[in-house]
Amino acid sequence: MKQILVAATLIITLSTFASGEEFRPIFHPPTISILEALQQDPDNFSTLIGLLTKADLKELRKTRASYTILAPTNGAFAKLSPEYFAEISKDPSKLRQLLLAHLLPGKVLFIQVFAPDKDGVAKKNITESLKTVDGGLASIQCSAHPVDPANEHHPLINKKARVLKSDIEGKYSVIQVIDTVLIP
Repeated sequence: MKQILVAATLIITLSTFASGEEFRPIFHPPTISILEALQQDPDNFSTLIGLLTKADLKELRKTRASYTILAPTNGAFAKLSPEYFAEISKDPSKLRQLLLAHLLPGKVLFIQVFAPDKDGVAKKNITESLKTVDGGLASIQCSAHPVDPANEHHPLINKKARVLKSDIEGKYSVIQVIDTVLIP
């Protein structure tokens, strides 16, 4: 009996560790904003959180604001040259422009953008251009919609940034985690 309990405990413990996700921003709709959701995962988003706080983007502090953020990880910001990072950090106008280039108005779920057509046929090699809050365009490419809707979408944005985790959804907003900072 003891061996069965030990085995069951071990299985439960291992399955708990195996099912953990890399990114932890969790929305509790509609009680938190995008910024508060990102703050739940400082290991991946502390640089972005710091820049968003410094720029004081009021759009992301509202709990009922409807936006999609293309959220670069700390690793994405580490790819920038130290000179460029220092420059944008010191210039409020450039910082705001950079951050707004990562913000789409409304909820954009890639599972819907790249959904199969009405006949259920999977679309292949799709490119969608979506307007960013700063007036620019984000070109989003996806080679194919996954057959299983539970699968992740890993589209490419502006032919540079790969989506690492898609469709982290709150009631009003969405976080799309990307591996490269989008330079406007």
